[in-house]
Amino acid sequence: MSRSLITSAAKGVATTVAAAALVLTTTAGAGAAATADIIAKTTTASSPLAFAYMNMVYDQWSHKTPDANDSSHVGWLYKGRSYFYCWTRGQDYHAVENGRYSSIWLKTDDDTKNKNVFVSDTYLDAYGWQNDTTILPKCVM
Repeated sequence: MSRSLITSAAKGVATTVAAAALVLTTTAGAGAAATADIIAKTTTASSPLAFAYMNMVYDQWSHKTPDANDSSHVGWLYKGRSYFYCWTRGQDYHAVENGRYSSIWLKTDDDTKNKNVFVSDTYLDAYGWQNDTTILPKCVM
């Protein structure tokens, strides 16, 4: 893990910004590598303390609350590499595409410009599905 620490003074108040990056890599059968990049940051009291990049294997709706209700649908998160801030428990969701069930929802910014929205963890790749609640902090709601 590499770290850098920057301390500055602004109007007599010391501000400390710490950044750390950690790359976790596991081998996911047949020589394929699954990875999650974790980047910890401290910027302001209201910003997330950490985010992690993980891979979604299907496009999915994003929601303003951790549920799959049509009324909370606000946009889309497309398959591929995305970053996530934290996880929380919400409504149970069944992903018919892969048969997974979960009540874990991940907070992110979606691909249709909606901020701080939730998506189900059921569409993560195998590594993310097994490790998301270990990699990410629990959301403070």
